[in-house]
Amino acid sequence: MSSKFLIMSIVLIGVSLLLLLTLAFYYYQFIKLDTKSKKYGLVLPIVTVSLISISEIMGIITAIIYKPDNSNANTGAIVTTVIGMVFIAASVIALFFFIPHFGVALTKDSVNLIGEKIDNKNIVKIIKDTRTENIYVFYKQGKRVTKKVKFSTKMVDASFFDEKMTGIKIDTEDALAYHNKTIRNK
Repeated sequence: MSSKFLIMSIVLIGVSLLLLLTLAFYYYQFIKLDTKSKKYGLVLPIVTVSLISISEIMGIITAIIYKPDNSNANTGAIVTTVIGMVFIAASVIALFFFIPHFGVALTKDSVNLIGEKIDNKNIVKIIKDTRTENIYVFYKQGKRVTKKVKFSTKMVDASFFDEKMTGIKIDTEDALAYHNKTIRNK
């Protein structure tokens, strides 16, 4: 039973190291972009990297305090493994749902997020929402799928998406009504 926690600590160390290296690679690629304008998030990337680092440390602590002989003495290893797994899950959720808060850059050909690129030719519409004051970028992914990315006005404002660079005028309307009208009613 307790040897499973040693294996889980090794997996925890590997996954957290992989996440840190992947995030570092994507930030390096993002920094190298030749852009007209670029905005970085501050709070969420720091929190995410901190969570991943803490889970890495928890995996190392688990591997150090693990005792293969006595399963009753491995309560600390169990607790540190669980804490590390919870922090990894929280950081993956943050990476999955809040990637526009990590950084956004505008080049002459595309809108770039950390690890994602939206070509200007695929952008259908840019809307400054009248209800929430958020900015939504609707874009085509493939031939049939239209997706949207929401940007908070704390991250970027409407002037960030320069009409001369993207070739698309920023409309002020209700983004939810546009989404329901064009995407859901196809």
